[in-house]
Amino acid sequence: MKLENEANKSSKNTSDVIDRVNKIKSQESLIRTSDNIEKRGKSLGLAFRLSTELVSGIVVGGVMGWSIDKWLGTKPWFLLIFFILGIAAGIINVIKTAKSMNSES
Repeated sequence: MKLENEANKSSKNTSDVIDRVNKIKSQESLIRTSDNIEKRGKSLGLAFRLSTELVSGIVVGGVMGWSIDKWLGTKPWFLLIFFILGIAAGIINVIKTAKSMNSES
């Protein structure tokens, strides 16, 4: 009789421990999932920032070249020159931004 009572107590203790372990594992997986979501959001934000830096340089260069061409009547030349300068400026901005992001992390 005593053995049966002790066996029941030990099985209850074992099931309690298993329940606690399962609860901790589920909480841990929720924490890991939220960390992954946060990291993905940060990475997506950084990628969007870098692409915006590049595109804005190209657009500004193109608009400036088009405006000067329209004003002076020299159709493709200033557009091409400022478009190339815009690409270079965009790439330089991306490199500077990436370096500053790298040094922050």
